[in-house]
Amino acid sequence: MTFEEIKTAILSLGAEDQKRLIMDVLPQIWGAACTDASCLSKMRELVDEETVKGYLEQHMNGI
Repeated sequence: MTFEEIKTAILSLGAEDQKRLIMDVLPQIWGAACTDASCLSKMRELVDEETVKGYLEQHMNGI
């Protein structure tokens, strides 16, 4: 499969399967795939404090 085919397949998954991918697959490839500053910077951007704060407020801290 090409990268674009994989990307299309992932984006067409349901939300629950996408979450499984993030929770199960990404940790397995993280160490080998993300070894430079730009990758780490992008991941920090995705989980920055303001993003997490907004999510927690929107979902009432998981209540």
